[in-house]
Parts: sequence; structure tokens; C-alpha cells
Amino acid sequence: MKNLWDKFLKGYTFLIFLFLYAPIAILVLFSFNEGFMVGARRVGSTVVWRGFSTEWYTKLFDSPAIWAALGNSSMIAMITSIASAVLGTLSAYAVIRYNFKGKNLFYIFMLIPIIIPEITEALSLLLFYVTFGVKLGLHTIIIGHATFCISFVFTVVKARLADYDKSLEEAAQSLGATPVQAFIKVTLPILAPGILAGTLLAFTQSFDDLIKASFTTGAGVITLPMLIFSKIKFGVSPEINAIATITLLISGTLALISYWIQNSS
Repeated sequence: MKNLWDKFLKGYTFLIFLFLYAPIAILVLFSFNEGFMVGARRVGSTVVWRGFSTEWYTKLFDSPAIWAALGNSSMIAMITSIASAVLGTLSAYAVIRYNFKGKNLFYIFMLIPIIIPEITEALSLLLFYVTFGVKLGLHTIIIGHATFCISFVFTVVKARLADYDKSLEEAAQSLGATPVQAFIKVTLPILAPGILAGTLLAFTQSFDDLIKASFTTGAGVITLPMLIFSKIKFGVSPEINAIATITLLISGTLALISYWIQNSS
């Protein structure tokens, strides 16, 4: 009976993973599907396999719109991840090391961006910008992403700090180091793997974001997820699959690196 139950659980788990990842595998596969001519226009199929080809990736690399959207997404994610790393690390350090009035409330506020629906946060940001007359653009997307991504860095670094021996800092200070010097030369190197993992996670979250970017973007500012969404309105094509595959490759690689850093440190 136990062997039968084990087989059932393994089969059920396999079906869950198949349901989750089979569509992604199909998307990647058909991004390499060969195109064909319809009149004077070359199109592709996402249903019928016609042969292996990299023509859709070549077409992407020749598209100024793709490069512009990729540049915007990369810039936003880079600035967001750096800001999140600094603010998230300092916030986690303050929560673990110090007792101050409103500490529990501060801790709850740091977790709220992860808990509340993203569309609610995006709409709140838009209303905030409109109320105070803030002109929308790259900077408003970065602010929106940072408020969300700080929580991820905070959570990762806080977990790292929970196992950190404070006596190392005290020993450094007893040898003449100031609290700032002890933090920079002793604590920061020990926290570096957690900070790096949180930063990569923040980069991934920002790079993939669609909802918050759509609500807080300005005229003429388009990110890669926004470009993919706009193209889907006209139907799914191998070109869209190719864009999604590149996005998946970037995000997946960073997520794996983040996971590896957290588990190897």
C-alpha cells in the first residue's frame, strides 16, 4: 500500500511539473520554428512545426524597438536592484541589530509590498504621481519597482543576519575599529552573498515586471514586457516566442545564480 501511495505522489508531482513547464518548453521550441511566405509577407506558425530556424532571433536583433525596450528594462532593473540592495540591507541590519520605537510596525511595512496585490500597489503609485503632479517616465517606474524590490533584499539579508554572530563586530570594535569600520570590514563581507542574491532577485523582479511598469510609465517609454504584451494583441507569433525566450533566459539565469549563492554560502 505504501509503494502504491509513493507511486501516486510521484506521478502527481510529475503531472504538476508537466502542467507548469510544458507550455514554456513549447514556447521555446516554436521560437525556432521556420517561417513561410504568405503573399509578400513572411510569417510563422506557433502550432505546426515546419523546421528548425533562427530567423526570428535574427529579426529581433535587427529591430530598433526591441533594443530600445531591452535597454529600458535593463536600465530600470539595474538602478532598481542597486537602490534595493542598499536600502534593503540597511533596513534588515536596523531590524536585527537595534531596538527602536515602531520596530514591529516597520517590519510589517517592509513585507507589505510582497503581500498586497501588485495591481493595487501600481494603481496607488499612479494616483500618488497624479496627485503631486509628478511627470511620468523612467524615474517613476524605477521608484515603483524599488518600493517593491526592497522587500526581497530585506527578506534575504535579514535571514542571513539572523545567523550572524554579533560578537565579531564587537571584537573588531574592541581592537579599535569604529562601528562604521566594523560594519564595512567585518559585517559587510559576511553579508555579501546574501546581498548579492537579493540584488539578483530584485533585478529579476524588476526586469520581468509588466503591471507596475504599465501603470507608471511615461510617453514613449516602453519596457520589454510591455512590448511583448503589445505584440500579443495582434496574435502570438514565433517572434514573440523568441522575445519571451530571451526574457526567460535572462530571468532564469539570474534566479538560478541567486539560488546557488544562497545555498552555497
